[in-house]
Amino acid sequence: MRLTLKTKVLLLALVPVILFALVLSGAAAKILTDLAEHEVAQTRERLVEESRQELKHYMQIALGSVQSLYDGATQGDMASREQAIAILSKIKYGKDGYFFGHDSSVVRLFRGDSPVDVGKNLSERKDPNGVYVNRELVRVAKDGSNYVEYSSPLPTDESVLVPKLAYSYYLPKWDLALGTAVNLDGVAAQVAEVEAAIDERVSTILTSILVIAAIMLLVFGVAGLALSNAFLRPLQLIKENLDDIAAGEGDLTRRLPVASDDELGQLAGSFNRFVEKIHGLVRQIAEMTTQLTGLVGEVAAQAQRSEQAMERQRHETDQVATAINEMSAAAHEVAKSAQGAAEAAQQTDQEGQAAKKVVDGSISRIHALVGDIRESGQSLDSLQQDVQSIVSVLGVIRSIAEQTNLLALNAAIEAARAGEAGRGFAVVADEVRALASRTQQSTQEIQGMIDRLQQGTQASVTAMRRSSDAGEITSEQANQAGSSLDAIAGLIGTINAMNAQIASAAEEQTAVAEEINRSVHQIAVAVDSVADETRHGAATARSLSGLGERLGSLVRQFRI
Repeated sequence: MRLTLKTKVLLLALVPVILFALVLSGAAAKILTDLAEHEVAQTRERLVEESRQELKHYMQIALGSVQSLYDGATQGDMASREQAIAILSKIKYGKDGYFFGHDSSVVRLFRGDSPVDVGKNLSERKDPNGVYVNRELVRVAKDGSNYVEYSSPLPTDESVLVPKLAYSYYLPKWDLALGTAVNLDGVAAQVAEVEAAIDERVSTILTSILVIAAIMLLVFGVAGLALSNAFLRPLQLIKENLDDIAAGEGDLTRRLPVASDDELGQLAGSFNRFVEKIHGLVRQIAEMTTQLTGLVGEVAAQAQRSEQAMERQRHETDQVATAINEMSAAAHEVAKSAQGAAEAAQQTDQEGQAAKKVVDGSISRIHALVGDIRESGQSLDSLQQDVQSIVSVLGVIRSIAEQTNLLALNAAIEAARAGEAGRGFAVVADEVRALASRTQQSTQEIQGMIDRLQQGTQASVTAMRRSSDAGEITSEQANQAGSSLDAIAGLIGTINAMNAQIASAAEEQTAVAEEINRSVHQIAVAVDSVADETRHGAATARSLSGLGERLGSLVRQFRI
């Protein structure tokens, strides 16, 4: 059972009084009961003693009536005994007092003036309580103790037992145990009256004690209630303030009045300091909650922007990966085209060597050219066809150079999109584009030379047809043609070297593209991981925002 502090204080004030009253009442009841029992016992003893003295007095009267006979009798004188019995059986006292006698064999000799049981041995007769009354009367008479207490039914109502007291005196000359008895029911009635009077006095005394205890309990209860109200009022105020903080408006600005310097005043002061500390803490928490809410909002916004930026970066990374794959394919095409250009340049070199041999033969026979104009014309036609082949090869080389230049331009654009990761590839693309430009320039120079060669050959043919006198001019043009073929051979070597560089650059470009592709894949994986972390951070920021709002709602429950 839950007890309030006020109840405990009241119990602290009342329980000692109740215990004192109970102990006092119990002790008084015990003492009074003991006194009453002692007084009743003394009264009974006194009344019984009075009865004994009365019986002894009557016995002395009876003995006095036969004293002269007894003094003159001898041992065993039955005649004088009979005379004495005649006298004794007629003696009466009181309402129903009489005398009776037994011999040593417990044979009744007389019983007043009644012949009942005279001459009978009554040694085995006993009262309802098991006392052998007649045997005891003879015994106490002989040993001098004289008195016997026993019970006997009333003559008028044998179902009612009354206590009796007998006095027996032994006359040895006559072998006569003379006795008389008196009913003690009067004693019992007097004892009962005394006992009733004593019980009434004891009840009165106990009632007085209980009334006094009740008055004391009431006085102490009122005093304890007043003191508890006075003592517990500050505690009640503390409880009300705590209840207000816990379940009410949460007003942390309230303080308890400190009206004393005792423990309750110190408790009120401690409570005020505690509330002051809580007030400061809640104020700081409110300020930090406001700051936290703002910071969490900024973090959430930053997380959202970072998430959008990561999404854009992942999209751009996918585009870079696609461009890298396209660039790698283009690099393979460049390498393939460079291989074809190398083969074409090799064929052109072979053709140039053949043309050089032809020109050398023409120069050696230039002086005989006049006589062999027709044969020379045929040789010049063959030379014109070879030059036409060279023009075709140069067209292929020019096309390859333009395509290489275009691919290098595209690679540079993709490298610029890749940013820092494509810087090395941009350098390679610039070198490839420079090589392609030089290849185009050399091709243009070769085209110019071939054009001039065609013009010179056509002029030689025309001159040979016009006149054999043009042999010298033809010889000089042939020398020029030989020089041009040497230059063509050198340019073709240059083209071969450029093609080798283009192939090497294409292979490097392919390797770099694959490396960039792997790097871009790793970047994409990292971007996905960063995006996941960014989304997780955004979710965390939203959770923090929710917690900040909850904390703010909790803090707003207090009045600060």
